[in-house]
Amino acid sequence: MTPSAVGIDVGLLERRGLDVVALDSSRQILEYARRIRSLQTLIRIVEALAPDVVCIDSPSQWAYPGTRRPAEVELTRRGINLYTTPSEDRAGPFHRWMQDGFRVFDALAPAYPRYTGGDVRGTAAEYYPHASAVALRGQIGDFDDKLQFRRQLLEEQGIDASKLVDGDQVDAALGALTGLIALEGQHSWVGQGKDAMLLPVTELPAKFERVPALAAPAGVKSTPALPTLSKERMPCLCGCGGIPAGRNSRFLPGHDNRLNPTTGRRWNGLAGPHSGVTRKT
Repeated sequence: MTPSAVGIDVGLLERRGLDVVALDSSRQILEYARRIRSLQTLIRIVEALAPDVVCIDSPSQWAYPGTRRPAEVELTRRGINLYTTPSEDRAGPFHRWMQDGFRVFDALAPAYPRYTGGDVRGTAAEYYPHASAVALRGQIGDFDDKLQFRRQLLEEQGIDASKLVDGDQVDAALGALTGLIALEGQHSWVGQGKDAMLLPVTELPAKFERVPALAAPAGVKSTPALPTLSKERMPCLCGCGGIPAGRNSRFLPGHDNRLNPTTGRRWNGLAGPHSGVTRKT
């Protein structure tokens, strides 16, 4: 039977739900489903597809009290930014989507136990779309053009991204692609035990470099760039107007926790417009 992989993009089940994309070993889209709000429906879909690996865009558990997850620390050290998973006692409304991700792992665990490193076959592995895209390209694309960056990457990898209607499906396809590459043995992971996060390359550089924004295709209106005060410094992405001190910093300290991951807007009712950079970046 042709090996296959399923990618699951996680959102709040009560709102956006889950997006699922399945790829076969020739990187053809076998199936896709949108806005799944029932874990029972997800289980039926995965059972029917019977993939060799399932990749889920979510952590599977809280961090240990007083620590950060090793996988997240490792990615940050290499230049890949993301929202960190807190310990349960520090979790707030912002982190509700993570809890739904935990539920996805638990629901699939009888058939697909948590990936902890090594061979991925028959497991459910955590992946991170931004990290998978960066690892495959070898560079960090501009946040304003992340959807275009990822669609182009999927096309380069032989996947017909025109069938994917939005960023959630693109991210689910990146998960399935990450799984397929891992089934071929061309993967690595960061973190340990149930903290392990799957990556679709065998080796990671010490630090990823950033590249300029991609040019929009002909006839497609590009997303306006965020305002900059100089060539290298730009306002905090939470929308507060402050300027991060670091040359490559995107947030003031602690301000990355101000965004709602399902809307890309500031939490606590502060609805200022934003570029949409969340953990799903």
